[in-house]
Amino acid sequence: MGVRELKDAALDLYARRKFAECARTYGKLLELEPRDPHLYVRHAEAWRRAGDRKKAIGSYRMAAELLLQLGCDARARAALKVALELDPRDNEVARALERLSPSYAPRPPSRIPEQKRDMVELHTRQANVPGRLALPPAPASPAEPLPSPAEVRRLSGNTLAVRAAPGTRWLVVSSRTPLTAYEVDDLERVLSREFTLEVTFSPEG
Repeated sequence: MGVRELKDAALDLYARRKFAECARTYGKLLELEPRDPHLYVRHAEAWRRAGDRKKAIGSYRMAAELLLQLGCDARARAALKVALELDPRDNEVARALERLSPSYAPRPPSRIPEQKRDMVELHTRQANVPGRLALPPAPASPAEPLPSPAEVRRLSGNTLAVRAAPGTRWLVVSSRTPLTAYEVDDLERVLSREFTLEVTFSPEG
């Protein structure tokens, strides 16, 4: 029998509801035309009607692969959807269908430290419990750097050296008369006084 005769025979068997025999006839056709995705779809449908889900799923998957090679993504998705309906537990078909979804994006590797993943999984499970509103954990704010203490050194009775932080340049303050160094809470009170002291600023270096 040639291709045309086999196709006519398969259609006749399908119409007479002889699905297993029809599937075997399509199998002979696939030996002659192994790259025809439409034959795989009909082969799968005949096996599905005959009650052999495993063979049907195999042919639907093969049809999807060939359709993808032809650029027919939507038809490939349709074939995989029917295969998944036959066996919803088939993870391989489910993953293939997910990859063909228009909204599919590969999941980036987790950057959550291992010791915190359990908490994230718990939060995710809680979010799926009816009546429970699980708020996402607040992002940790970066720790502010601690202020570096300023340094003041008395070099002599009338000379002080000041720098804002270790590693910065010193500011040397000197006067013709002795300097008095002390701490105050309110600098405005000190500034309100009158000073007749002559001071010379000379940055080191």
